Order: sequence, then C-alpha cells, then structure tokens
Amino acid sequence: MSASHHLTDKQISSFKENGYLIIEKFIEEEIVQSWRDQLWNHLGSDLEDRQSWPNDYVIEGFSVSPPEHTFGSLPQVNTVIEQLGDGMFNGGGGQILAQWPKPDQEWGMPGSGHIDGYGPNGWSGGFMLGATTYLYDVEPQGGAFIYWPKSHFSTHEYFREFPEQIDGSFNQIEDWGWHIFSDRSPEGPTQYIAKAGSVVFWHCFLCHTGSGNIRNIPRFGLFARWSYKEKEKMRYEIPEDLWKYWAI
Repeated sequence: MSASHHLTDKQISSFKENGYLIIEKFIEEEIVQSWRDQLWNHLGSDLEDRQSWPNDYVIEGFSVSPPEHTFGSLPQVNTVIEQLGDGMFNGGGGQILAQWPKPDQEWGMPGSGHIDGYGPNGWSGGFMLGATTYLYDVEPQGGAFIYWPKSHFSTHEYFREFPEQIDGSFNQIEDWGWHIFSDRSPEGPTQYIAKAGSVVFWHCFLCHTGSGNIRNIPRFGLFARWSYKEKEKMRYEIPEDLWKYWAI
C-alpha cells in the first residue's frame, strides 16, 4: 500500500465491524531495517548476542532519524489517519515496547485487556485510535499484542450505561479490574501474529494488552496514538453514534 492508496470500502467496513484493521506489508523493508539498526545501536546491544540484551519493557530515550521515518509520521500511515479523521485527528507519537524472551516460562493467554487513554489523573480525553507494528516477525506465544475483536462495541455500551465513568472513576467500583471491559467482549482474545512491517490499526475502545514471549527473539512493538484535535468539545461525551467524530 503506497501513500497514494486509500483504504477500500471493504477495509473501512471491516474496521468498523471488528474495531481493528490489519494491513500486511504496510511498511517498506528498508524503513523497518533502519529502525532495527537504530534501536540496537541505541541499546548498545546486538540481536545475536543474548548476553548483551537489556530487560526493559519501555525503550527510553529512543527516537528515529530522520524524524519523518517515525512510525506515526510515515506517509502511508498519515493517509489512513486522514481518511479516518478528515484532518481532525492529530498525534502519531508513540514508543517501542519490548517483550524479551523468557523461554523457560509457561505461556498463557492474558485473562483481561485494558483500554488506553487513562492515567493516574483519569481520562486525558480525545483518544481516538492507535496503531501497532513490529520490528521482527512475531509467532504465536512470541509476545504478541493481544486484542479482543468487536470489544469496541461492548466498551461503548458500557459507557452508554455508565456515562459518568468515562472520567476513569470506573476504577473505584467494587471488585474493580480491567476485566470489566474485556469480559463483555463479544469475542475472546486474539494474538496479533504478523510479519515485521505489517500494521494493526485499532479503535480507542478496543480492549487489548501485551503477552509473554517464550520464543527466541525479542518482540519490539512500535505504538502510535492519535487524539481528536478539539478534545475539550467532546472529552466526556458518549455519543449514541460510535462514529460521530470520525469521517467514516
């Protein structure tokens, strides 16, 4: 998919129905290889030298050069964001999250997933969608991004039922846990098994989480997120139409 290619009607329908859209071979191999080289250089480490690997989940202080090669700034990514938001979504910043191999551990599917946009101070407001890509191919049980298909609908229904909780006060209810969202999902969790350079775009209400890696190579996930430009207008609104602030 080049920068001149827009999402098809079928792809948009799939995104709306499932809460996510996977596009394979979305990022050029040269860009992905550049990311790898820059990351290992930043870490002072090497893929072939296990003893040199750190164990940090968040890769701090890393930025891509040139800046326009940052995941969320790539032209093909911006083409999708423009199509989904018609100029009203901004952002694209993100980070690399690593799942380092722990082959001696037993792997299990996570029991619950969370939704983004909530920090220590509650709801930051305006978060619309995220995207995830990998620096290396990810196999089953290899630290995949986990998502609950169609859970954007059940999360929306939850907030329609309890609109006052959009500010994050759901974490004060009895027996609080993120499972209050993922337990409602119409479908169970799925591993995002993908080749390096493939991308999954996901709706802000889609339940998701990380998972353990019992394979042989690290899982490096690049994440980018976009918010609504005029978030103060709709920060605590739970529209009846899930797509009110979208262009689709």
